[in-house]
Amino acid sequence: MDAETLARSFSVPDFVVFGLLIFISVAIGVFFALRDKKHNTTENYFLGDRKLSSLPVGLSFVVSFQSSILILGFPAEAYAYGLQYAMQCVGVICGYLLAALIVVPIFHPLKVTSVYEYYFLRYKTNSVRYVAVTLGVIHYTFYMGIVMYGTALALESVAKLPMWSSILIFSTSSIIYTSIGGFKAVIWTDVFQSLVMLVGILAVLIKTTTNAGGMSNVLTFSKSRLNFFNFDPDPTLRHTFWTLVIGAPSQFLHLAITQAGIQRINSTPSIGAARKIFYIAAPIYSLTWILVMIQGLGIFAYFSNKGCDPLASGQVENLNQIIPFTILELFHNYPGLPGLFIAALAAASLSTISSGLSSLSAVTYEDFIKVFLKDISDEKGANISKAVVVIYGLISVGFAFLLSNVEGPLGQIMASFMGAITGPELGLFLTSVFFRRARAKAVNVSTFIGICLVLWMIIGQNFSASIPKTPYLPLGPTDQCPISETYNISNVFDNLNQTFVNISTTISNVTPSLNQTAATAHTARTGLETFYSISYMYFHLIGCILVIFLSVVISLLTQPEFPEPVSDKTVLPFSIFVPPCLKCISDPDSDLSDIQERESMIQMKHTRGQSNKNV
Repeated sequence: MDAETLARSFSVPDFVVFGLLIFISVAIGVFFALRDKKHNTTENYFLGDRKLSSLPVGLSFVVSFQSSILILGFPAEAYAYGLQYAMQCVGVICGYLLAALIVVPIFHPLKVTSVYEYYFLRYKTNSVRYVAVTLGVIHYTFYMGIVMYGTALALESVAKLPMWSSILIFSTSSIIYTSIGGFKAVIWTDVFQSLVMLVGILAVLIKTTTNAGGMSNVLTFSKSRLNFFNFDPDPTLRHTFWTLVIGAPSQFLHLAITQAGIQRINSTPSIGAARKIFYIAAPIYSLTWILVMIQGLGIFAYFSNKGCDPLASGQVENLNQIIPFTILELFHNYPGLPGLFIAALAAASLSTISSGLSSLSAVTYEDFIKVFLKDISDEKGANISKAVVVIYGLISVGFAFLLSNVEGPLGQIMASFMGAITGPELGLFLTSVFFRRARAKAVNVSTFIGICLVLWMIIGQNFSASIPKTPYLPLGPTDQCPISETYNISNVFDNLNQTFVNISTTISNVTPSLNQTAATAHTARTGLETFYSISYMYFHLIGCILVIFLSVVISLLTQPEFPEPVSDKTVLPFSIFVPPCLKCISDPDSDLSDIQERESMIQMKHTRGQSNKNV
């Protein structure tokens, strides 16, 4: 090992900082395991007794759906393509406001633990329920494995930790504190990990900005990357104002109907508190998003000021190497700071993994164990659920090790399949909520067709040789790069690009795939090539709309003469989209809106049911 490589390697303080993150995360789980030892119920284990406050749950909601791609992928996006992707924050806010308006008043009054219980209550059959369960379990299990693998690969690259050890560290720590501490441990560990992430992001942002000569220099060097507004309506362009603002809301609305989202909604004591989760999460998520994007500009400005752009000079070979390369360059003389970055990277992944384990355990217990073992005691159910966390953790570990040995398109196809699930799944939910005449067979068939179409689009776009790739914006200068300076970092990161493309696709295309196709106005395409060139930002929305349309049509065509009655608890009127002030104008005698009346009725029914049960 040469002197420079040694200087840029991890030191003991770095491993201490990283180890503290793991230790404190496990300690939180142990704390809640000991504190709630005498209160070992499934409601406490999965939902924290439905008494959690909105602020920690809102923070947990944010970090549960952020992974290592936020730390590595978003700054790299700004470095290569500019700040335009930050416009998706508009979609974040819209999606979360829709979640507060639609998802909360459906799920919170029902008092369900599993999101998929809703489909049984809605259709009075398990067919739709188990279609959704199957999709959800496959999605989350594979997703956790990919997150483990991606983060372990980054740790291997930066900290020189063997991949197998990183995977075991992540899996063991998350399994321990999730299984023994339950949902409360997940929430409060997420809060701690969110603070670690924020400190790590700010440390890199401040250091790069300072070394670039201040924020004025960052803005000067990054002038070509301040490309917020592009109003071109062409749907084949990778990112425009329209693709980001129109395509994003459905993606973030879907996060609320995942099992992790529903657990957080139902862990709060009231509908108002549940809605506050999204009012808190929307600005925090947007602020974090903008910070890491500005971080990417700071890194670009730093290397431009230095006169040696690592991507243009070939010091790194793919875009996802930029952030680890920068960390090693900037912080190698500051013991502990590279460890802080790795701790932030690990925190993002641990929060995702622990939320996934808790969610899968809840789904397995509510949708399988309780269905087939109706007389199971609450305490025994809680103990079984802890064992289920361990089982899913081991499955995800196995998948992570499997993925480490898979090269070529197989891994990308699997990730693409997971990315094709979420849009149709949202369409299934919205149809069920707003269309009373929807039938179980119709929504099942429509969901399958929607998944197939989106999967076809994703595979065609990623593997079609005739689809052009998005060029980077002009890179920085290289005139100050020492001629004799050689780097071997590219060899260390051989597979990193493919890993984060997979992770990006897995998050239902919420994050930018760095191999995403783009169209130019002067490129002639066939009809199929145009179809494949549609911006990936629209995939989720296309799947959602297609499922809604097909479900409505098929349901109407196959509607029986006397359809089954639908419980008012499982549907919403379109009047929820009418502002309260307009409702007062149209109906001045009405003291409460339709949705408020519905919520009150459901709460009263639930209270009566609890009273009768106690009697």
